[in-house]
Amino acid sequence: MTLSRKRQPCHFHGNRLYFAQGWQEKLEEIGLCQGSRWDELEPGELVTCSKRTNAYRVTLESGETVYFKRYLYLGKPFKFYLRPSETAVEVFSYNEMAKLGIPVAEPLAVGEIRRCGSLFAACIVTRGIPDTMNLKDYAMYEWSLLAPKLRREAFMMISETVCRDLQTMHKARFFHFDSKWRNILIRKNESEKIVGLWWIDSPRGKKLPTIRCEYGTIYDLANLCRMALSFLSRSQRLRFLYNYLDPNMTQKEVRIIAKKINRHLQRNPPKLAPTLASNQKVEKSSDHTV
Repeated sequence: MTLSRKRQPCHFHGNRLYFAQGWQEKLEEIGLCQGSRWDELEPGELVTCSKRTNAYRVTLESGETVYFKRYLYLGKPFKFYLRPSETAVEVFSYNEMAKLGIPVAEPLAVGEIRRCGSLFAACIVTRGIPDTMNLKDYAMYEWSLLAPKLRREAFMMISETVCRDLQTMHKARFFHFDSKWRNILIRKNESEKIVGLWWIDSPRGKKLPTIRCEYGTIYDLANLCRMALSFLSRSQRLRFLYNYLDPNMTQKEVRIIAKKINRHLQRNPPKLAPTLASNQKVEKSSDHTV
């Protein structure tokens, strides 16, 4: 069975897996087979763990790295009744962003275990992107320790790329809805310059009608702002907002957008992340301003 690119349940009943072309045999070596108990599968190295989600990094015999992520819904089987699983939505999201020319992780397989429409487990396998690290770790362990000039250059490159990708998504009425820094991967060259950026983990992505686009925009920008409060100055955050928004907007209109982002953040105030740079200015946690 091949991967569906639609935002819908994979099937109504049963335990089924769907593979990208040419990947079924490769993934069978880690135990991902039709009819198998993949909801109990624990291949490779555990990289993230929570009550209902586990993700594993696995190196195949071919030397390729893949990531296996599994969701369990044993306590809430009706939460996704006749609704697409988070893994099915993630495949849809990757497809939508790829169609727009935005670099994303490549989905290789997806699976669901359903009983008469109720969802009990779901999984997704993505191809690893070599020589990358997520933006949150980069900011905490490397960027904040760079010399001021290199830090500014890295900020400009990342900011411009993220801003361009967001503009492209939102103009197409697609919204990530999980645009956290840990869901953005970056690659550096030998000179420590950023040479690539990929978006990952979008289990809530969706296309919205025009009337709801502002809501999606505020949501995505607020998610990015959560970590930005820890590492970027207020002027840097405002610069990103100005770059993202229509240059024809007035200062009053920009302030209105900023206030909406702040109100969104105040409903669930972000916790400031620790920074390793003693000379990096960070506003107090009570200040959630863009």
